[in-house]
Amino acid sequence: MPFDVVSYALAKRALRRALSHASRHAVGGADEIPDNALTRAKIKDLLPITRADLEYPTEDVAFVYLEAIGKAEALLASSSHGKVVTSDSFTDKAVRSVCGGHRSTAIARLQDIDNLYRQHLSAGRATEDNLIVKVSGGTESVLASEAVDISGDFHFIMFSASGSTLKAFRDDLTAERISATDTEFASGRFGYGVWDIDLDTTGRIHYNPVLLAPASPLRRPLVTIEAEVVGSGTFEDPYRPDLAQQLDSHPVYGDIDKLAVTWGAFDHKKEHAVMLIMITGDNPYQAGAIDKQKEHASKKGLKVLNPPKDYAEAVEQHRKLKADYPNWLAGKDNYAYQALGHEALELFQVADFYYGELLEHKTHYQQLKRVPDWEMDRTLNRWRDRLQRVDVLHEERDKHVKKLTEVLKKGW
Repeated sequence: MPFDVVSYALAKRALRRALSHASRHAVGGADEIPDNALTRAKIKDLLPITRADLEYPTEDVAFVYLEAIGKAEALLASSSHGKVVTSDSFTDKAVRSVCGGHRSTAIARLQDIDNLYRQHLSAGRATEDNLIVKVSGGTESVLASEAVDISGDFHFIMFSASGSTLKAFRDDLTAERISATDTEFASGRFGYGVWDIDLDTTGRIHYNPVLLAPASPLRRPLVTIEAEVVGSGTFEDPYRPDLAQQLDSHPVYGDIDKLAVTWGAFDHKKEHAVMLIMITGDNPYQAGAIDKQKEHASKKGLKVLNPPKDYAEAVEQHRKLKADYPNWLAGKDNYAYQALGHEALELFQVADFYYGELLEHKTHYQQLKRVPDWEMDRTLNRWRDRLQRVDVLHEERDKHVKKLTEVLKKGW
């Protein structure tokens, strides 16, 4: 249920007035409340005072409200381009918005304007109008692409991060369109970006973005292949896989690519010359593009892998691939989740994510330390509660429950 903004505001105002009155009349200082029946009655009316009274909502809450309470702000890159992001950093969230298809974004785990993840919707590309992009040190890499040509009309989008998994939804928002695994940013600020609109007037209301809990659905890939990386890392020419193309003209969409496929990368770094991608969809204009991409990879001596049949086979595939990708931080459960799509495996990879980042290798420990303690505690307990209800792979489930329990016990 969406947060009741009016009730929250009224309760906070009453609590502030009561505490202010008490501190002005305190005998022993601001931390002591005197034996004053009227003051105590005002405070007792609001009891019990819960954590929600002292903090603020971070899910099912509109960005316009977060801005009103000083928990979101605009970052202006230019007079026509800017971002609205949360003031605090978070780990696992989603952003839902209504965006113009010509060029709009939802943003996850922003460190600064040169380091972030974004879902990028742009009608100007040839059969790849929905992307997941990583910006690292100002260098741009495409991590996932949907084989689609969209109109310039308005579209629903939703961008979700959970553990090391990124998911991008479009229009119906019921199933993810593209996904990727990436380990560069463990936390950060969430929000949305807009072009050619005044952020100080109609922009924030018109786009009506909402901060949400992360979304769960994930599609199972049809094949996994390697691809050489091309591009210069700029906005106009990002790093991306060198896939086979067959460009043709279309009366509505202009240039289309009849060999475009829907794909997502696994833990790609900008310095890698080869990208491992999982293909989840064929071409919308002519079937058979997946076979063409497999053939394209094979001719270059690159890997072509059938999707694993089960968890054990996924773990074995990851073990063999790790020899060729020694810099992967994403582990076997990250791979199993993106390769199989089972909801329980999302919980496994999330548990690994927190255990690794907070207790084990601590690669992005300082990023996670920016997350408010109360938010981290709530997030970890929620994932552990969900894990405890898993009814498959019991031995693995218990191992991952133990990992989150240890993180909660030792703290961060």
